[in-house]
Amino acid sequence: MQLRLAAIASLSCALLSACTEGSIAEPDNVREGQRVYAKECAACHGASGEGAGPASLGLDVIPPDLTGLKQRNDGYFPREFVRRFVMGRLEKDDPTSPMPDFSSVGLRHVYPDGGADGEVLETDFANLLDYLEAIQE
Repeated sequence: MQLRLAAIASLSCALLSACTEGSIAEPDNVREGQRVYAKECAACHGASGEGAGPASLGLDVIPPDLTGLKQRNDGYFPREFVRRFVMGRLEKDDPTSPMPDFSSVGLRHVYPDGGADGEVLETDFANLLDYLEAIQE
């Protein structure tokens, strides 16, 4: 009987953990994502992601605070939305927005010599998303 209860408890824990909002990113992935962020995003969104980077002074719009994405989405980090927005897969409210379409421009600061033909490497982008999720307040 105890073995049966233990098995049911273990199965319940496994099922509940599968229902959580996201996975816990590996520290190395988050560090790599921070490196990509520093090279590709910090100029506009600021070193800490709060939207006050030095390049934002010359823009007509204030880049959003990326540390509050989870807070602005009812406690859920909108990973797929961020992925689609940054990769230019969503129509922007303002077509003249200074936010680059990284599917077109690639990671030009991470790979200044055009590594990977200027493409956004999936692992680099996944690491960037892990970093953005890690800095949520």
